[in-house]
Amino acid sequence: ETDMTTNCISFSLSDQFMEKYIEPGNHNSGTDLNRTYLWRLQFLLPFVSLGLMCFGALIGLCACACRSLYPAIATGVLHFLAGLCTLGLVGCYVAGIELLHKKLPLPDDVRGEFGWSFCLACVAAPLQFMAAALFIWAARTNRKEFTLLKAYRVA
Repeated sequence: ETDMTTNCISFSLSDQFMEKYIEPGNHNSGTDLNRTYLWRLQFLLPFVSLGLMCFGALIGLCACACRSLYPAIATGVLHFLAGLCTLGLVGCYVAGIELLHKKLPLPDDVRGEFGWSFCLACVAAPLQFMAAALFIWAARTNRKEFTLLKAYRVA
């Protein structure tokens, strides 16, 4: 039996983008491109999603200021893209963890469970899709009512 000791190590920003190796811990074994790019994507996709959400919020504020319905559709599309990024993030994380566990199995006394942040991401993606659907639905419904109101005024 081997005694396994674990230490917490803090990674810097540049460490997040380091190459992953075919044999974890052996830098002479070659680069594992799948795990390397899955790890990089799981680090970058939340920032892309956040940026899309913030840009959607700015467009939504402009829509309120301009009293126009078309920016609401753009806000819905941006929310949909943010949801896709969040869903991609969850997929990259699960795939990366599964690939790592194939190379380096968990010890018997360790339970491999997903934490609260994983559950939060799993809830966030459907909520972003629902927000996108509501924005697009509201914009299309109000546009139809607006054109009917305009038709009544002309008549």
